[in-house]
Amino acid sequence: MPEFKILNHVIDYMEATGSTYKLVTLSVDQELVDQINEQNKTSYTLTELEKATDKCLAHEWLEHATMGGGKYGSLRITPKGVGAARSKRKSEEQKASRGPLKKASDYVEDHKGLFVVLGFLLALATLSLKIFEG
Repeated sequence: MPEFKILNHVIDYMEATGSTYKLVTLSVDQELVDQINEQNKTSYTLTELEKATDKCLAHEWLEHATMGGGKYGSLRITPKGVGAARSKRKSEEQKASRGPLKKASDYVEDHKGLFVVLGFLLALATLSLKIFEG
């Protein structure tokens, strides 16, 4: 999700420079696209990051710091955006540190509809063998 890449980019910059969210502004331009793609080994386009920025503005994760910067210029992360990004980052770290049994359990949970269909097909095949065998 590119919106969290933008938010994490701002937070990483804040932590590297010791700045608060009130002091850091960003503009969504080709330079930011290049930085995010290099940092995350992705290949986002400027249009994709502009759409992600629209989502961030809609969720109030980003706001305009000053007037006259245009739609994608002079943006600042909000406390709500900092919280959303840190929550997402923590969730991903916890997901990555799961054990193999938990990963298998989560896979089954995520794909339970598929397992129900496979169980139904197996039961149907067994029933048809019983009926047509005799």
